Amino acid sequence: MACRCREKQRKESSRLQAENKKFTAENRMLVEENERLQKQVSHLSYDNGFMRQILRSRSATTDANCESVVTPHSQQNPTHQLRERDANSPAGFLAIAEETQAEFLSKATGTAVHWVHMVGMKPGPDYVGIVAVSRNCEGVTARACGLVSLEPMKVAEILKDTLAWFRDCRTHEVLSVLPTANGGTIEFIYMQTYAPTTMASACDFWKLRFISPREDGGPVVCERSLNASTGGPTGPSSLNFVRAEVFPSGFLIRPCEGGGSIIHIAEHLDLDPCSAPEILRPLYESSKIIAQKITFAALRHIRQIAQEKCGELNMEEENSLLFLELSAND
Repeated sequence: MACRCREKQRKESSRLQAENKKFTAENRMLVEENERLQKQVSHLSYDNGFMRQILRSRSATTDANCESVVTPHSQQNPTHQLRERDANSPAGFLAIAEETQAEFLSKATGTAVHWVHMVGMKPGPDYVGIVAVSRNCEGVTARACGLVSLEPMKVAEILKDTLAWFRDCRTHEVLSVLPTANGGTIEFIYMQTYAPTTMASACDFWKLRFISPREDGGPVVCERSLNASTGGPTGPSSLNFVRAEVFPSGFLIRPCEGGGSIIHIAEHLDLDPCSAPEILRPLYESSKIIAQKITFAALRHIRQIAQEKCGELNMEEENSLLFLELSAND
């Protein structure tokens, strides 16, 4: 009897320790998100004051030759002009990859994009994660952040398999792989997606993907389209597809103390809505749809795999996932 009690106490102690580690990681993620939001508020306040000062100075002056257009830093759309270089050499590919990574990280964890949280989120042990969209960027943009009980490299391998979680993905071919000096890899990928309706053309993408290790042991997986402005090799194309563009996007995966990973996902696309009939353009211009189909889908996929591995299925969390998915359709 005493042995059974000790075994029960040991199991309960292990369970409580695991829950405590989970809460600690979730708290860390929420604290970081709060700090990011505070920085965003500071940027917006600075931009607001700056614009007020500009407007006051313009109204006070009568010099018509001094007119200029001023755009605050946080409201600028990301620029995709890359410095001149030989983009068809390994050094050029690495330069594109490193710039892509820097732009992606500024979106995923910085203040380069003004994110607006979607409904369906709630702090606590059963919450899904943080899902947000942006309304001030070129194209459509969505972001997600969550905690899973899988190691970073395992998470990266799962999320790299786009066909497994992105339902609209028709083909995803890695046509070439180039190793880098820091232990990372550069991949050249051709991807096709299904059209949302038979009344519109499907999209295809030609992109570079950069997988790079970080000092904390977590990988960064980022990608961007290759075109005339970025340089790089010319990829395949199809007459029946409209060439869409991926702006710097990807996954940042960071290890947690005691196991597990914190995942930051950011997706930024230009789906060329002008190529679709006017009545269908909202399907190509909605960041909420991108959040549902890509960032949220990736987060949901990895969390379900983690739950299956642990033998857990929390119905309350499944209901939260369903609620968020339905809200994205509104």
